[in-house]
Amino acid sequence: MDRGIRPQVIGIPPGWCGGLSRLVLVGGAPLMALMFAALGPVLPSIADHFGGGTGGAFAAQMILTMPAIGVILGGIAGGFSVERWGPRPVLMIALSAYGLLGISGYFIESLGALLVSRFFLGFFVAQVGTAIGVIVGAWFEGVARAKLLGYQSAVAGFFAVSGLLLSGLLAEAGGWRAPFLLYAFAFVILFLVISGLPRGVAQTVLQGERPSLRPLRKLWPIYGLAMFLFVGYFMTSIQLSFLLAEDGVDSPLQRSLVIATGVLAGGIFGGLYGRFYARLGERGTQIFLTVMMASGMAVIGFSTDVWLLAFGAFLAGGGGGMIPPHISGILLNRVPAALRARAVGLEFTVLYIADFVNPLIMTPLRALIGIHNAFLVAAMALAIAALVMGWSKNRVAQTDSNI
Repeated sequence: MDRGIRPQVIGIPPGWCGGLSRLVLVGGAPLMALMFAALGPVLPSIADHFGGGTGGAFAAQMILTMPAIGVILGGIAGGFSVERWGPRPVLMIALSAYGLLGISGYFIESLGALLVSRFFLGFFVAQVGTAIGVIVGAWFEGVARAKLLGYQSAVAGFFAVSGLLLSGLLAEAGGWRAPFLLYAFAFVILFLVISGLPRGVAQTVLQGERPSLRPLRKLWPIYGLAMFLFVGYFMTSIQLSFLLAEDGVDSPLQRSLVIATGVLAGGIFGGLYGRFYARLGERGTQIFLTVMMASGMAVIGFSTDVWLLAFGAFLAGGGGGMIPPHISGILLNRVPAALRARAVGLEFTVLYIADFVNPLIMTPLRALIGIHNAFLVAAMALAIAALVMGWSKNRVAQTDSNI
């Protein structure tokens, strides 16, 4: 185990209040996954409702992706709001807004109003994630923190899969609007916040004071790493369906099962992140997840068999599922308590910028060399990154041994 990696829980309240607080920290994480999973199965029906054809398809895709733009701006705003008012008030406001904006899609008729509501849905969920990240940083250290972050990833993966299934069931019973009711889950988390989260929890800035932002300037390598890994993280969710279509996998069910394999693996390995962290340390875990992603994308790039593609998705998704807790852990380990809100908020901004960057890079690359080769290029880039990480780790170890 690395020096300084200690399983500590340092501030969580005792008894039932602590239990409810843990549920808040774990249960708030799936809201971002639910933001997209709830509508995935009903996109064709939404497209038909808004005129069908190219225009309807574009409208449906904009409805699905508009929250990502909200998250990009909400991550920046979330840092300031949590810093100013503290996590608990921000959680109460943001969860209320998320629930109301989410279920409003069941009633809204106008496309413009629906797009606006979806934008602010993303804006407020980023603030939920920022507030929860600040509390995790204040209450947990070492392996305990890594495990909690991993559990968040696991629960998010579970909700991503179950959200897809529940969305389909609700749509069968009540039409394409019914899945919007899934966003009422935010009110369950809001009840837990009101009932169990202590007032004044993890207050980051004393009244009348503002921390220096200079330490944030030193984090650009971490955000650069996050951008690189997150672009790879979106390969299976954005590009794999195009590869399956090119390989002649016409069944939507088969495609969804292959992609869901990666999502499921992300949840499993995200839940195991704390164990890998305890055994391998921060840098070792980073190398491990990068190698997993590279291996999975190489399998996908070289394969046309559905079973091998599913195996590749499992490897790539498993490595990708460890990225969110890993980047969050790095930031919480490096940043002073007074700056955690801004640092964690920027993580969400980087995550969803990567969501847009992936197709900007991969679309021309696919056109130039083909989609299988594009996956191989991504695998090669990740493999080279893993080699660089291993080399730098050895250099640091040699330096430490000479001191």
